[in-house]
Amino acid sequence: MATSAQGRLELGMAGDGAFRWAVVDLTDIVQEARDRRDLGPVSTAALGRCMAGAALLLRLATKTPSRLAVEVRGDGPILRVLAEADKEGNLRGLVGEPRVDVPHLPNTKLAVGHAVGKGYLRILREYEGRRGYHSQVELVTGEIGDDLAHYLEQSEQIRSAVLLGVLGKPQGVAAAGGMIVEVLPDAPEEAIARLEENIAGIRGVSELLETGGIPHVVETVLAGLDRELKETAPLRYGCRCSREKLLHHLVLLTDDDRDYLRREDGTIDADCVFCGEHYVYTPEELAPQG
Repeated sequence: MATSAQGRLELGMAGDGAFRWAVVDLTDIVQEARDRRDLGPVSTAALGRCMAGAALLLRLATKTPSRLAVEVRGDGPILRVLAEADKEGNLRGLVGEPRVDVPHLPNTKLAVGHAVGKGYLRILREYEGRRGYHSQVELVTGEIGDDLAHYLEQSEQIRSAVLLGVLGKPQGVAAAGGMIVEVLPDAPEEAIARLEENIAGIRGVSELLETGGIPHVVETVLAGLDRELKETAPLRYGCRCSREKLLHHLVLLTDDDRDYLRREDGTIDADCVFCGEHYVYTPEELAPQG
């Protein structure tokens, strides 16, 4: 299942080889995810941050996975956040509790960390023709950006700045996306200091996206550093669910389980947990084959 919701990714170098960076604008994609699953503001922010992180990590990987998933599990009321990106540029995700109600932080930012709580962040990578593997770290703040930076330093030994954000509006999403800047070996301290100074002056990456899109994010984060754009790529909201896949799962259920799910006319309804796509299966489709 694919939709018209589109996003964009840019990849480049900066600081005369001191940094490698990637940035994404997922505003329309996160809006689509919000609308499909009727997400509240906090759940939308958590999912949007994870989706941005998944898209960025996949493209920055030394060897590009066929699929990369970012999963956050904590003891807070949101329970779980899962976002997937694949090498074709498709993104999808889910949230354990779609409408979490937690108080705002004093600076008016959404309290994603409070909704997540304590737990772990897991990264799953899959490669064509090979078994996937995962690694995980304990959550630092639950705000997801901080946790991804901690993951990159602990599991990948990569020092990085991770900026993720979703800016809400009364009717949905004003801006969503993020940027990761990797510090490469032998990066001069003066270049690192300039990057840190730039980031310290930023209120939020989503505000930069709303004001001027990806160019404004890059110009602000990398101000005073030479930069070179290496690659651009389209992104889209796309789910791997299909009528056939869900039917296969239903056929594998026991007779008692299928009977429990049947409506009076003998049909069974099934919804994709990721995109919410609704499927109806007839008694003939559900009958044993052969």
